[in-house]
Amino acid sequence: MFLVIMPVIVPFFLSLDIDMKGVYLLQSIFAVTVFIFEIPSGYISDLLGRKKTLVVAHGLKALGFTLFPLAESLELLIVAEIILGIAVSLSSGTDTALIYDTLEVTNPKKAQIKILGKSVYYQSMGEGMASLIASVLMLLAFNIHNLATISAFISWIPMLVATTLVEPPRTKMTATHKENIGYIYRSLFKQSKLLNFILINAIFSFTGTLTAVWMFQKYWNELGINITYFGFLWAATNFTVSFVSKSAHKLEKKIGSVAALIIIGLLPIVGYLGISFTNHILGILFCLAFQVCRGLGQVIYNDALNKRVTTDFRATANSIMQMGVRVLFIGIGPLFGSLIDNQGLSYATQSMGIAYSLVFLFFLIPLINERTHFIKIHKA
Repeated sequence: MFLVIMPVIVPFFLSLDIDMKGVYLLQSIFAVTVFIFEIPSGYISDLLGRKKTLVVAHGLKALGFTLFPLAESLELLIVAEIILGIAVSLSSGTDTALIYDTLEVTNPKKAQIKILGKSVYYQSMGEGMASLIASVLMLLAFNIHNLATISAFISWIPMLVATTLVEPPRTKMTATHKENIGYIYRSLFKQSKLLNFILINAIFSFTGTLTAVWMFQKYWNELGINITYFGFLWAATNFTVSFVSKSAHKLEKKIGSVAALIIIGLLPIVGYLGISFTNHILGILFCLAFQVCRGLGQVIYNDALNKRVTTDFRATANSIMQMGVRVLFIGIGPLFGSLIDNQGLSYATQSMGIAYSLVFLFFLIPLINERTHFIKIHKA
């Protein structure tokens, strides 16, 4: 969303006497809420429709962000995060499902991964432009609480846009809820090892970049960068996601899916370990490693999943993947925040770098092996 508060959201929380543990606690509460509502919301989207789900989702997002400038304590922020969690659970998966549903009806021969890349591109580009505006506003003497108020007003626009969407006709599940759940389970988890490894690695990849993003502003502060310039830096990180995601399908086609997966797996390791050993301005480059990973991963992993599931439960499948991200973040987020507060950011990021090295060995390599085996079978 086009929210000018995001480049300074961590300093905004800290200005309310919330430490980094509290910041990650808020995000964990958000993640718990998404976890609770993620699968039911995807199921609702599959049964009731994409448009209705998105209108409600964006209405709740607007309500959540409207509470931010009113917050004077952790308690009201917790309420806002719960509302935002419900909203995100409704929209996550539904927007991607709508893209694939629409292309299957209007232009089934068009490369879906290319359109998905453009979707991520425009979303990140919007966030980047909002970040630039945030820095300009702060140079004009607007404070972070003014930015929270401006964001509250802007957040209502997507709901109005959602009311204009046209949903294509599609096949829907018509059996009982119990039968539908069994069908989804068999289709998603019993179909192939490749699909299982795609889900697992997507969850680890998305969680790694999500955890890192909430650490960026704290890191920039420790580097001695003035908060006025956070908007420009946040814009740079989002523009990185934009341009990488737009070209992700070309990169995968040029170097192959296996090489692309290796790059996605290595980037969080490089990012975390690089930040842990860098205490000068060049450390910003290691922040960009996560954004390159995010741009590639959001397109390549999402495309790999959505190509392998059918339209009748596509939103639910996307929701299950996002639920996995939230579950993992619930465990990692507060622990990472505590490590930053108690042991320092360098120790915390070094620990995450080691952890993601193990993820690469024990989860990504099996995916690569399975993908290589799959390619050999279909070439034979």
